[in-house]
Amino acid sequence: MALLAETLVEEWLNRNRFFTMRGIKVGVDEIDLLAICKTDGGIEARHYEVQVSTNPISYISKLTAEQSKELGKARGSAFSREDSVLEKSVEEWVEKKFTSKKKREVRDHLCPGVEWKYYFVHGNVRHPTELQLIAGHQIELIPFQDVLKELCGNKESMFKGGSGSDLVEIMSFL
Repeated sequence: MALLAETLVEEWLNRNRFFTMRGIKVGVDEIDLLAICKTDGGIEARHYEVQVSTNPISYISKLTAEQSKELGKARGSAFSREDSVLEKSVEEWVEKKFTSKKKREVRDHLCPGVEWKYYFVHGNVRHPTELQLIAGHQIELIPFQDVLKELCGNKESMFKGGSGSDLVEIMSFL
């Protein structure tokens, strides 16, 4: 489902005048989407991470290696976490997804001198507190349902023929 969700988010961005790059490899990691748009004030640059689940069973963020060892739990364990544990695991997730040195270098290489904004497109979540903690790191949250509503409701888009256009056309039957 990850590839389909990213494709639809990319289509949504393209229809909103953004040029996009998807699936940029950064070592063993990846940047889901980078998007830029020329505005009256210059360039708007955005970094999107997309994680969509309809039936989540665990947290978005994994335990840190230290937490896993200390608690005797697997990093992806679904056990209930205390707030202090969750805060630390979210902090590491933000670093991995958005703020690591390698990801900053890639963004700066592609669009030097521009301030990048961070966005997280999400589906259903098991622990809403985790979203609040993510938002606390200056990451704008976008429910995937909002992307779909806008895509299916915007029949008059100037741009058609992007990577997700066929999928949007199929969804318009709903």
